[in-house]
Amino acid sequence: MKILLASSSSGSRGGGELYLLYLARALADRGHEPMLWASSHPRMDELARSFSSIGEVHRCDYVNTYDRTLRSLASYRDSASARRVADSWRASGAEFVHINKQNLEDGLDLLAAARIASIPSLCTIHITQGARYLRARFAGLRDAVSRRALKAYDGLLVTVPEQRRRELREFVGDDSRVRVVYTGVPLFDLGMREPLRAAKRAELGVAADQMLIVAVGRLVPQKRPLAFLEQARLIAAANPTTKFLWVGDGGLAAEWDARVAKLGLGGTVQRLPWQGDVLPALFAADVFLHVAEFEGLPLAILEAMSAGLPCAITEHLLAEMPFIGADDALCADATGSWIATLADRPRLAAMGARMRRLAEEQFSFASMAASYDALYRETMQR
Repeated sequence: MKILLASSSSGSRGGGELYLLYLARALADRGHEPMLWASSHPRMDELARSFSSIGEVHRCDYVNTYDRTLRSLASYRDSASARRVADSWRASGAEFVHINKQNLEDGLDLLAAARIASIPSLCTIHITQGARYLRARFAGLRDAVSRRALKAYDGLLVTVPEQRRRELREFVGDDSRVRVVYTGVPLFDLGMREPLRAAKRAELGVAADQMLIVAVGRLVPQKRPLAFLEQARLIAAANPTTKFLWVGDGGLAAEWDARVAKLGLGGTVQRLPWQGDVLPALFAADVFLHVAEFEGLPLAILEAMSAGLPCAITEHLLAEMPFIGADDALCADATGSWIATLADRPRLAAMGARMRRLAEEQFSFASMAASYDALYRETMQR
């Protein structure tokens, strides 16, 4: 089947875009013909280049919701955009359209385009918290518009994990169209760990016997990079030889650098820009620390699990991941009470091994592709 993966085009470097690459590879393994549709905006060039080795890429003059002054209020009413997108989808020859939305209000004109194009479709939504939860301006009106658009769309709505499903069901008031599909990630070759670990640590100036704690994400408020620095301060006070690495860039870069200087962490914390291949950094690490304010199902955590890393995750995010048992991850609370556990290397190793098994059992490419394949066929039967 020719499946068009339609990005709402918020950027090439978010987890939602990396998800499209992973899904495309998984679908291709099942014999499908995945294609990418994205805005012609230059920020989507990186994703388009990466996807071109997998399948056809179709670009269109499309304006993402967050490039509009009135956000979803403008995209919802832009019928010209919906018709232009629908024409582009039909011209691609797609037999199925899989819409990929960042959040509830993102890409409402894409939902309208699906109705106009009359091609079977479904929609994945990664973040299901409403505008009120996200403390957005005019939240009530924006939530009302998003709810109306989602109700008008008659395809399946897919999200992950289960907490996101409950929120989405409550938001649209309809459980019959809401599904959960766990995101798949590549199962990294653990046999490459030692050579990649040694090379990356040498590059970073981290000794073999030093603990390295890593985070991966954009430097934006949602990911709370400054909270990562606060945890680094607490850990460094207890163990001054520990090193820290943040992989990713963004609008908080200047504030990050200023905070590192203020906390006196210049010799302890490093920051790397966006990496096309984050595996060497993961293999170099001893612990993965994730402190975001809210998420869908973070690809960064799933990749850390695939790399066999023990994970320290904030309490509110752990509560939304029931597939992670109480003994499988560290609860990174703001007080730093979890820090003493970092001295127990055997326990950390056991946690990393359990996380790897979880990735193998629940978050493989094959499992994700099989689940979506079933939903595509269910949609076409409907």
